[in-house]
Amino acid sequence: MPPGATLEWVAGLVGPGARVAGVRRLRNAWSAAMHAVDVVDVDGNRHELVLRRWARVDVRPDPGVVENEASALRLLASAQDLLVPALVATDPDGVHSDAPTLVMTRLDGRDVLAPPDMDAFLDGMITTLRSVHAVPVRPGELYHYRPWGLGDLTEPPSWSGRPDIWHRAFEIARQPVPDHGRVLCHRDFHPGNVLWRHGRVTGVVDWTHACLGPAAADVAHCRLNLALLFGLDVADEFGHRFGPLDDLAWFDVVDAVGTEPPETWRWHDAGRTDITIDALIRSLDDFLAAAVDRAS
Repeated sequence: MPPGATLEWVAGLVGPGARVAGVRRLRNAWSAAMHAVDVVDVDGNRHELVLRRWARVDVRPDPGVVENEASALRLLASAQDLLVPALVATDPDGVHSDAPTLVMTRLDGRDVLAPPDMDAFLDGMITTLRSVHAVPVRPGELYHYRPWGLGDLTEPPSWSGRPDIWHRAFEIARQPVPDHGRVLCHRDFHPGNVLWRHGRVTGVVDWTHACLGPAAADVAHCRLNLALLFGLDVADEFGHRFGPLDDLAWFDVVDAVGTEPPETWRWHDAGRTDITIDALIRSLDDFLAAAVDRAS
């Protein structure tokens, strides 16, 4: 939970005399602590905010993540077909908060990790991702895409049941990033970061790593998460419906080999208590094997 001094600072952002009326932890937060904070101003109006604090002591935030998300939210403030949080304040050095912090408005809706209608779900996800990629970005507003987690590609992970596939994947991932056009990349686009209400998308959150890069990077990242949540067939259907993209197989491989170990995947915390670690490992190996075959 955020300490009292941090909450007092958040209340002060609303105005003199404002007070915190409620705080609750938001699920599906992995790299930072996320809390919904309700603030009531002196006139009795309620302000629904989100407090994101990079407070983990085991994983320090990448340099500039607060500033980068703030830049993305400012850029997206004028987006026509996309609902995103509005930036309220930042504290990159933890001067007012207990950790590097960003405060934003709270959107309506919640993530959907067990959709009742998969066809409508996939179509909504695809329409939303296309809207992300359509947002214009001026040079220098965001950093350029770079793959994650490729610095230590030496041995297949001990938890994998397909070390042969990982060796082949390493060879592919070591190749240079393919030439690509540049669009606004969310960079962590997956079902946990898309909010829904009554069957309609109500917003996209978690713009920490937004960048200028290839559309295929977003599609690959979403495909991997769809495979973990719903199986490879659903991930393939998402790719098919989105449409052909150059070098998607390479981005699939790179996203899979750069992912964090399965024990860090918090789908249980997000509500999918039916998914076991063993099932996640099998799904990841199957996704990687299919991607390697396509990229070879």
